[in-house]
Amino acid sequence: MGVAIRDQSNQPELNPLESPPTKLSSRKFFRFCRYQKLASRYSVLVSILCLPGLLLPDGHVGQQPDPHAREWAARQAAYRDVELRRSGSGLEITVNTPRPLDDVAAALAHQHGWHVNYEDPIWAKSDLVDSTAPEWLASHANGRHVFSVRGGEFHAVIAADGYFPDDPLEVLPKLVEAYNRSGNPGRFQLRPSESRPIDWFDIIPVAAGDGPQTPLLDTVMSFDASPSDNTFVTMRRFAKELSAASGQKVICNGSGSPVDNFPFQTFIEQHSSHQPAREILRQMLPQISSGYSWRLLHDPDEKTFWLQWR
Repeated sequence: MGVAIRDQSNQPELNPLESPPTKLSSRKFFRFCRYQKLASRYSVLVSILCLPGLLLPDGHVGQQPDPHAREWAARQAAYRDVELRRSGSGLEITVNTPRPLDDVAAALAHQHGWHVNYEDPIWAKSDLVDSTAPEWLASHANGRHVFSVRGGEFHAVIAADGYFPDDPLEVLPKLVEAYNRSGNPGRFQLRPSESRPIDWFDIIPVAAGDGPQTPLLDTVMSFDASPSDNTFVTMRRFAKELSAASGQKVICNGSGSPVDNFPFQTFIEQHSSHQPAREILRQMLPQISSGYSWRLLHDPDEKTFWLQWR
């Protein structure tokens, strides 16, 4: 469903000053008492300096985890995949990922066979969080930091229509409205397609942390493709021409799966003049597979948009 599974196994070591063991070995306890007796006038100082060494197995003084390591570990531990549950009040949605709206839309599309396309805004600094692994920083103190979208927990209950509980026009508008109220980054609109069947929808960005934006795929452009080139070549060229028309770097990496052979076994014929890029995509994608939709993700580190289908 396009939802990244986060590794929650690499947690920072427990700080002994926060949760000391209930018992000390007799040898360590003797050492502790002897220090206290011989240096009673400096008892506070002795306790601060010696207690961590007694509690750690190797006898070294413990180090407090830095704030970044704490935040990084807590964020990784909190991530959870999309959960969709039917209840008496409707559809209950729970997720905690960097891009909750994209992941929920993908889950619903997969479940119902809808075509839901998703597009990132150009993320502002306030929309991001430092996601550099603490292990990397420990050995690269002046190394490069990487940033990801600071999305997180999202919970919503979508009231179900008694006659059409699985109608995308009942579910998707309420989903986008709930997301925009959630405090997660970005603001979005749902735009039903005017040129495809009713189960095609675009989730488009209208604002980021630094204010309103125009969606990249609203860029007007012309594009021609012939069956002499396979889909991989055609889509890479489309991304290059969209970059030139929009002024934003765009790269197409297909489905992102190394076992997806469709781009090399299919061909696109397209002749578009002065159309929004999304309309050109909407015409080309069914030529690859009738079940595909797209996602356009902004990478703030590389200042690049990645065009994918799924």
